[in-house]
Amino acid sequence: MTKLIKYLNLIILLLVASAAYAETTNCTAITTVPYKITAPGVYCLTGHLSLGRTSGRAILIGADDVVLDLNGWTLSGLSAGPSTATTGIKAYQRKNITIRNGTIRGFYYGIFLQDLSPYTTSQGHLVEDIHAEKNTFIGILIHGRDNTVRRNQVLDTGGSVIRSDAYGIALAGSGGRALNNDITGTVATTDELACGLFIYLADGAVVEGNRIADVKRDIGSAFGIYIITSSYVLARANSISSAEIGIFYDTSSGKYMDNLTSNVTFPFIGGTPIGFNN
Repeated sequence: MTKLIKYLNLIILLLVASAAYAETTNCTAITTVPYKITAPGVYCLTGHLSLGRTSGRAILIGADDVVLDLNGWTLSGLSAGPSTATTGIKAYQRKNITIRNGTIRGFYYGIFLQDLSPYTTSQGHLVEDIHAEKNTFIGILIHGRDNTVRRNQVLDTGGSVIRSDAYGIALAGSGGRALNNDITGTVATTDELACGLFIYLADGAVVEGNRIADVKRDIGSAFGIYIITSSYVLARANSISSAEIGIFYDTSSGKYMDNLTSNVTFPFIGGTPIGFNN
């Protein structure tokens, strides 16, 4: 009976995983880039797409209430090289955009959901299950209120000849959620900022379960998680390895607990520790 229960549990887990990554077919297909979305709805990729331009956007979302499913395919700007200023997927002051399930590679910004400070117009976005690789400035940048970035893998960010700093994931705006992301290899050149996860003007944000490694710059400090101009930010159960500073707060209002660091010179600066941190 015990073996049968374990077998049934395994089948259920496999079915859930399969459903989570099932291909979206009831959608408007994007078959070439650059492409502009102008109406609400569900959009998807049906194959790998690439754009060799050094400016502009591969996909511009110009409507609210849009789901963009990459369906496991790759959107690439890698051929433009380190001088690119192109964004992979961009939206400006939109609401309720979901981007999921695919690879975005070789852009200046991999994903940029933009707003203007104080970041209160854009809201309700979700970016999940994205593999953002070799983007030269920022892997994923989301502005606005109550946005979520989760279960993404962000690798090898940096190397732009336009700017020397590098950010894996950045959230600006209140109530954001950064959950269960893997961020590895965020590298800035000269003395500019290198930051795995950047939280800015994000009162009440939650940063939980992220795994951050290999944050580097040539001179000075590199931050695993950098939280500034933000009150009451909670950081819980994050793992940070190979960075100069693990978690940095510029205020004592934020609280952190159950975070682990390895090969980090200054594990925690600012904030208020609660429970176990090491």
